Amino acid sequence: MVSKDQMWYNMNNIRTCEVEMDKQILKYIGQDLYKTHILKEWKRYIVFLTRCHFHQSQVGDLLSFFEATPLRQKMLRHTTSFVEQTTRQFFYKDSTWDERMALVKNHIGYLETVLNEDALVKLYARGERIRLWEDVYEEKPLTMELWFHGGQRKEGCLSLVLSLGEDELYQIMFWLAPAPEDGLPALWIGALQGTPNGSEVIKGLTKAFFGYRTKNLIFYGIRNVAAALACQHLYAVSNAGYYAMNHVRRDRKLKTSLDDFWQECEGHACKDRRFFEMPIEEYRKSMEELKPSKRAQHRRRFAKMDEITDSINSVLESYKK
Repeated sequence: MVSKDQMWYNMNNIRTCEVEMDKQILKYIGQDLYKTHILKEWKRYIVFLTRCHFHQSQVGDLLSFFEATPLRQKMLRHTTSFVEQTTRQFFYKDSTWDERMALVKNHIGYLETVLNEDALVKLYARGERIRLWEDVYEEKPLTMELWFHGGQRKEGCLSLVLSLGEDELYQIMFWLAPAPEDGLPALWIGALQGTPNGSEVIKGLTKAFFGYRTKNLIFYGIRNVAAALACQHLYAVSNAGYYAMNHVRRDRKLKTSLDDFWQECEGHACKDRRFFEMPIEEYRKSMEELKPSKRAQHRRRFAKMDEITDSINSVLESYKK
């Protein structure tokens, strides 16, 4: 019979092994995140390990979450930024350790309930894209794809990217987590970013899409992603809530106002002023509301938008459980 002292000793040994294993995992993660042969990157690596050390319980809980299944282990091995995201003030202004921990776990947990393993392996274990829609503009492929890489980690856990050939025109970074008011599934936008060098292309695409702006086009895409993933709410970070506001002077403004665009898209500020709530379905004027001279243009625009909706629904349906 094992004595209580022996049991306590064994439990301590198990915990010691777990702590040592966590340290090894964190070293691997840190060395994957930072080019430690460069002094500046090596300092960031040390800061990362120090933050993890002072939040051992929380980081250990996150590592246990990813250790729970072989799929999550694969995902963390490739997408090591999941851990870094919890150690830095990412996603939105004044995010806390506990909020970021819950955000990452909720995002992965929800995707596991709606998408199959193939989708999660592509996105997070191989770093591949899932193409949701494609067209052609000036003999180049125009695409909307789900993708995630390290450069997008500050504002979300997944991105919708609109590209023309090799050039990324717009991207929306987001995550999936329960709505605060009713706990129903919600898609949260952490950033909307565009290319600074594509003004002529953007003008051309706007004309090709019958006056529908390219920025609206990608937002229409994310609305369809939210609907296809059975989200009941759609939120978007405000100017005041943008994560970079943690690090800028109070008198500095964002180059492009997120608030203005969200309001144009019929969003309204939440009680938490860091976010807007957006309608998932875009309002469409009826033909009767339009001038006769505009009806043909809008009819063609709506037909193109319906093609996008059908494509996104079809692709995501093929990846659902």
